[in-house]
Amino acid sequence: MYSPVCVLWYLLYIAYSNGSKTKVFIDTDNVIQTIPDRFLSVTIDTAQIQANWATLNFSFPKIQRLAEGLAPCYLRVGGSSADFLQFNPGVQRENNMKRSGDEYLKFRPYKKRNIPFEDTLEIQKLKNFTMSGKQWDELNHFVEVVGWDLIFDLNGLLRQDGLWLPDNAKLLMDYTSQKGYKIAGWELGNEPDAWTNIGYRITASQHAKDYRLLHTILNQYSQWKNSTVIGPSTTGKPDVWRNLGYNINGSQHAADYRVLHSILDQYPQWRNSLVIGPSVTMMSNIYTYMYLKDFLDAGGPDIVSHTTFHHYYGHGPDMTVAKFMDPKLLDSLKHQIKLAQGLAPYPKYGKVWLGETSSAWGGGAAGLSDRYVAGFMWLDKLGVSASLGIEVVIRQDFYGNNYGLIDPKTLDPNPDLWSSFLFKILVGKSVLNVTIDDKSGNVRMYAHCTNTKRTNYKPGSITLYGMNLRTEPTTVTFPQFKPDIKLYLYMLEPVGKEGLKSQTVALNGKTLKVSPDLTMSQVTDIPEIVNGTFTFPQQSYGFIVISDANVAACKNKV
Repeated sequence: MYSPVCVLWYLLYIAYSNGSKTKVFIDTDNVIQTIPDRFLSVTIDTAQIQANWATLNFSFPKIQRLAEGLAPCYLRVGGSSADFLQFNPGVQRENNMKRSGDEYLKFRPYKKRNIPFEDTLEIQKLKNFTMSGKQWDELNHFVEVVGWDLIFDLNGLLRQDGLWLPDNAKLLMDYTSQKGYKIAGWELGNEPDAWTNIGYRITASQHAKDYRLLHTILNQYSQWKNSTVIGPSTTGKPDVWRNLGYNINGSQHAADYRVLHSILDQYPQWRNSLVIGPSVTMMSNIYTYMYLKDFLDAGGPDIVSHTTFHHYYGHGPDMTVAKFMDPKLLDSLKHQIKLAQGLAPYPKYGKVWLGETSSAWGGGAAGLSDRYVAGFMWLDKLGVSASLGIEVVIRQDFYGNNYGLIDPKTLDPNPDLWSSFLFKILVGKSVLNVTIDDKSGNVRMYAHCTNTKRTNYKPGSITLYGMNLRTEPTTVTFPQFKPDIKLYLYMLEPVGKEGLKSQTVALNGKTLKVSPDLTMSQVTDIPEIVNGTFTFPQQSYGFIVISDANVAACKNKV
């Protein structure tokens, strides 16, 4: 007879064994979505202009190499401070925008704002400021050098009698046209559904009119006639601005966009440029949902090239390690995407973008959003977005705050930059459907055709990426392939005693860092090769390439 202890250990062994095996099935017959080369894109917050770029030196070779690793991508320059920026090419920033330990500089622009302010701490942080011609030059030279494409968020709160004033936007466009800079797209205002929080109310239909005016302006420039206009860029930050008092409804914002279109029409180079927007907030907020509906109803399918909303999983101070790995929280993105797509269905409208997104709003979660644990949310967001047809995901942000891809003090890559770099190299355009026999949602996988342009993998290869959120390893098998098929593994794990809070990451056991010659080639030089199955470490994420998958749908696609 066996003792109770032996029986208990046996039962635990059986439970562990049964729970540590995962079967993954890939539909290789159908491509469910297609993403562009710039699917993974990044932001730099407009606040960095206000801070005179802080420690971000665009001419620094290390910064340029890290940026080049993410090319091609869009760089969206926007954020809350965008609605407080005015352009003055003659301003000498050394005189008017000195560096300061104060994040919010005290310099006021030459023209006073004609909208009311309340005397609150939040409003005191949002100061009007001026961008100099030299700063605009630095930004444009940088994106040209690293192979990025610039999307710029214009000030949507320059208004008189409720109408958007495009004079400063046109001044910027004239300067840009004279310099010959290439602008991929434009945006008008940041999170207009939340402008009531800073003391102003503009309807969605008025915002649509603003976008119409933007199109008119862009059409005056030949180089911007076909540029992208995106919007209205709602966010995942409920009631961030509303109690400060600006209220511009969706129809008014649509009117603003009509003005923007009218300006772009004046420039032959920008008549077809991207115009994105309206950069609204969390889609699960009924006010935001109705704002976006009003904007699109007033503006129509051509008011923006791509409808945008912003997404965050929570507020920075409220985030925990457990929340970063909560399957239900990760799944919450799906609902918001479907709400936005329901209001702007493709192909009547351009495909929806995540116009600004990261783990947590309010600058991210200190000690978490720039650590290994943040990679669970980031990789899952990329997988969910690609699978559901989001065309571009713009990461907040490349530099700055707690969620930057690079550390603002050392300028070294944070873990999410390494996973982003691997995504750019290994993941192709064609998206495949994945089924996993894990009902808990703790093992999450996504599949694409392999990017054969940036790797030596042959056509027909597939790349999977995903994570194991469990507290124990799991053995992953692919029953549809032969048992000894080669798997090329790129497994990312934290380094050091900090564990999931580590700011250093290892690939297949080798610590990743920028080499002395400023190359990052070691990322793809060291796959681990196994046959048929692999052990997915507990609470980790990574990429798997199946080179001999011989998927017909991937033969002529990347």
